[in-house]
Amino acid sequence: MWRDGVNLFHDPAGRYGMSQEGEQYLAGQLRLLPALMPFFAPFVNSYKRYVPGSWAAVRANWGIDNRTCALRFLPGEPASSRLELRVPGADANPYLVMAAALAAGLYGIKNALSLELPPVQGSAYEQSVGQALPADLGGAAGAMQVEPLLASLLGEDFVGHLLRSRQWEWQQYQRAVTDWERRRYFELT
Repeated sequence: MWRDGVNLFHDPAGRYGMSQEGEQYLAGQLRLLPALMPFFAPFVNSYKRYVPGSWAAVRANWGIDNRTCALRFLPGEPASSRLELRVPGADANPYLVMAAALAAGLYGIKNALSLELPPVQGSAYEQSVGQALPADLGGAAGAMQVEPLLASLLGEDFVGHLLRSRQWEWQQYQRAVTDWERRRYFELT
């Protein structure tokens, strides 16, 4: 994030080499990440990649130059210091991803959230740092449904529509019988 040609996240004197605004932005992202999963992983198959060891995050955590975390902070020079959100999949709508991520980060700045979660060192898959992310679309829709902030940040009508569409998608999937189930359970009968 830049203002008047200055990288707002860069502060070599700050904790972790990050500015206070950077920490607040990161705290907002971490706070809302589980509820934003329908934006970042919108389909049933989206969740197949969120398994330990897959380079996709499974918890709402962060680290310094750590690719196993949901958020990766890269300190360094003013021009290159940045925060990467490593959760969205290639099947997500990039416009919705950006809107959701910015809303969460700006919420953190506006409300001066403090970054209380320490950075993960080493493999995030081998640690229980941060809240577990939903493991499927049904869980993601449930996390979205119980988060009241999303309606005020992104609009009640829009969030309601997206939530209902993801709940419908999950319900349709729950009714489907897959080829794997047919093969597996026919052989057992």
